[in-house]
Amino acid sequence: MKTVLFWLLISPTLLWAQRIQVSPQDTQRKQSYLIMRDGTVVRGRVIRQDSSLITVQQRGDVMTFIESDQVTRITADRPPKAAGAGGSSYTTFVLRDSSRLEGNFIRRDSTMITVRKRNGQLTYFEPELLIRTETPSAEVDSDTGRVFTNRFSPWLLSGLTAHNAEKGRFYYRNTWLLLNEFDYGITRFWSVGASFIAPVPYLVNMDNYLGTGLYGDSKPRLFTKISVPIGRYVRLAVNARYEADDAKTYPVRKGAFTFQGLATIGSSQHNVTLGFGMALPGQERVIGYAYPQPWESSYYDPRVITVRLPTQKFLSVGIMQKLSPGLTLVSDNRINLGASYRYYNNERVTASLALRIDRRRHAFDLGLFSYIYAKPYLYDNKSVRFFPYLGYNLLIGN
Repeated sequence: MKTVLFWLLISPTLLWAQRIQVSPQDTQRKQSYLIMRDGTVVRGRVIRQDSSLITVQQRGDVMTFIESDQVTRITADRPPKAAGAGGSSYTTFVLRDSSRLEGNFIRRDSTMITVRKRNGQLTYFEPELLIRTETPSAEVDSDTGRVFTNRFSPWLLSGLTAHNAEKGRFYYRNTWLLLNEFDYGITRFWSVGASFIAPVPYLVNMDNYLGTGLYGDSKPRLFTKISVPIGRYVRLAVNARYEADDAKTYPVRKGAFTFQGLATIGSSQHNVTLGFGMALPGQERVIGYAYPQPWESSYYDPRVITVRLPTQKFLSVGIMQKLSPGLTLVSDNRINLGASYRYYNNERVTASLALRIDRRRHAFDLGLFSYIYAKPYLYDNKSVRFFPYLGYNLLIGN
């Protein structure tokens, strides 16, 4: 009994002894390296120590709070890889909203799972939100982190997948310096966005701008998407888009609505997306003028001609395949069914293939975009035309 009482009395002292104490020299340095018990390294400026937490200011003025008992030592010099985490790998936690967290598991109770991210910050989520965990085969340097997931799984190249934008995050994409797109995750299942063309002077007269529907025929658009998971590897979504007509050439021309159903099979890193959509041109649109014959009138009196455009149906197939820790293959294809309502671009199929160079918060898309026409193209009499694809993706938000 005396032995038990002795250990009960001494255990708080032992626990306190395991907590590292921040010295005045640590707070005076502009940068320190905190070596954690799991072998990871947190780099930043030590601000203060409050009871059980150490406050560290990292790059971008981001404040990180670290438990004192998880730190083995604080040093001014970069530790060697063996001391840092040269051989340790991070676990990827895949959540139901398709978001992914990378870090080390700390603890789990009945209501919460605690994970320490690469920067040392603790994050929490409910156990029922976890779908699975993944451990990358490549070794990761915890201080630099060279394993990058595809953070832009909601986007293909010109189309979408059934994955939703992460809640509270802004997504931005620029295609060929012309097309600007924004998407924002309102909830785990609902996102909204907009896109517009920014005419760059030296590109306006190039064929890549006027000769493709991807660049030259993109009016200002508003869109929204509702997405729900069905099991672990299937996700369904409905996307609605309104395309305004800002040309003002024909004042009575109406905007067009497009509705598309999407099904994505697989994970956010390896998947196939199938879609079916309908483009509804809306009411009648003015396409030209009829001029009176000389014997009908002695003055200029143009007559407006209108026509009801048919509903255009289309199929879409997209592929997203992670090739390496920093590279993703993306293919985006569309097949137009029936007659097209574009007057000068009667494309039957659009096909594209690109490599997405992944980084932590942004990505570059480099590839090829092609049109396959039902009839030879008007200008060069070709049935197939190829254009370069260059895109930039940026994730905004914590």
